[in-house]
Amino acid sequence: MSKTNSFGLLPKTEKRIKLVPPDGGWGWVILLGTGISNIFNQSMLSLFSLLYGDSLEAMGHNTQGAAIVLSTMLFVTNFGGPIAGAVVKLTTPRFVAVTGACFCTTGIFLSGFSTNIWHLVFSYGVLLGLGLGFIQNASFVAINGYFKVRKTLAVGLAMAGTGLGQTLMPQVVRYLLEHYGFRGACIMLSSLSLHGICGTMLIQPVEWHMKKVEEEVIVDEKMQLLEENSKGVNKNKEYSNTINDINNKDRRSTVDSSRIKNISKSNKELNKNPLSNDKINGVHHMPKPKKTLIKKIYDLFDISLLSSPRFLNIILGTALTVVSIQNFSLIFPLYLQKVAMLDKEHTAHCMSAIAFVDIIGRLVLPSLQDRYHIKARMMLIMTSTWLIVVRQILAYQTDLYALLALSGLYGFGRSMIIVARNIAISERCRMDQVPSAVGLGMLTMGIIVPPVGYFLGWIRDHTGSYFICITAQNLLLVLFLVMWIPDMILIYIEEKKEKKKNVEQALS
Repeated sequence: MSKTNSFGLLPKTEKRIKLVPPDGGWGWVILLGTGISNIFNQSMLSLFSLLYGDSLEAMGHNTQGAAIVLSTMLFVTNFGGPIAGAVVKLTTPRFVAVTGACFCTTGIFLSGFSTNIWHLVFSYGVLLGLGLGFIQNASFVAINGYFKVRKTLAVGLAMAGTGLGQTLMPQVVRYLLEHYGFRGACIMLSSLSLHGICGTMLIQPVEWHMKKVEEEVIVDEKMQLLEENSKGVNKNKEYSNTINDINNKDRRSTVDSSRIKNISKSNKELNKNPLSNDKINGVHHMPKPKKTLIKKIYDLFDISLLSSPRFLNIILGTALTVVSIQNFSLIFPLYLQKVAMLDKEHTAHCMSAIAFVDIIGRLVLPSLQDRYHIKARMMLIMTSTWLIVVRQILAYQTDLYALLALSGLYGFGRSMIIVARNIAISERCRMDQVPSAVGLGMLTMGIIVPPVGYFLGWIRDHTGSYFICITAQNLLLVLFLVMWIPDMILIYIEEKKEKKKNVEQALS
């Protein structure tokens, strides 16, 4: 139905049916599935020292050996992101997520039979790392497709599974090691990892669950008339004339039989060669050049995204935040034991405080963001500022209760960094570019994390000061703010100008 007022002042509108993401529905089931997968797979990163520490010592390796395995796993996870993004575009998020879960289960199972460090590098480093990279990319793409308004809340709920796993799984691993030994523990953990396969199989194409909504659109009558008049412009005149001659043959007294034969012959030629119509009208279509292999790879991985300075700024900024929080997580237990002089029990309490409040943050902060319509990039800026202040104060503390309180405050801010980083990347991309964009973001982390992490470790070893090391980690967040705040101001100015322009066009 179209409507207009009696004076013809209002534009003509009509109601049309539009398909939109359900912003819930089956998406909640996908969140449950990815959450289960995260509990038993993503939490394996924090379990490495507890599960494989004694085994590495038996193999004759110490901290350096553990660093080799962990670095391999992080490298493969991050560099597997672009591969996962390309496979998602060729297949489906479900296929990639299930494949990743199978890699994780296989890697955990085979790691139990390791007799030297290279077995662990392959099983834990390569197979588990590749599986985690596939699951991270595919699950985010699936959630991103199902949710539009409540996207941040959805990602937070899915990531809460990781926090829950990091809180509960250490107790499970300790029990399994005590009762079943190293190999038995790995076999039991791989059986638990099978739940991740079941969880990722719950992912379904969003096209199956799209919601129909009605929306009123303004109909431009002039454009509508032009579209109607343009129909038939490219039709072959000679062909239409001959058809008209045949249709009107009963109006004529006599028809030359030879002409009819020529007409039918020309019709057959036109049907055999569709391009002949355009050739007769003087239009020549050049055949499209075939894509080279390099061009196909360029399009498959959406390398064109890297030509955007804003996109580069986003992925570099998110990588800096991840490097900062990862390195703080590595150094914080050592700081508690060597500077604050806490024993292992009190150190574990502080780490548990971070994990517990982190889960709360993943549930609460996304809800606040959705309620007040705050963009993911702005949330990252605010939480990074929060982390700088909290960590700098924490570096001066030695009292247990102060450390527990600040640990909780740190976990609250850290949660939003983890939840919002991929959302910030996807905000500046088309829907079909999201898999590649997330993959390129993971690739950037894989490139930046090792050298920057090594540099921060060198600062700690060279100065012998944890305070200076924590300050250096905070300077990474300061660099991130310097990169992002001017760009956010520029975006605000551009959006304001665009709104003003739209208002002036509507008034005119």
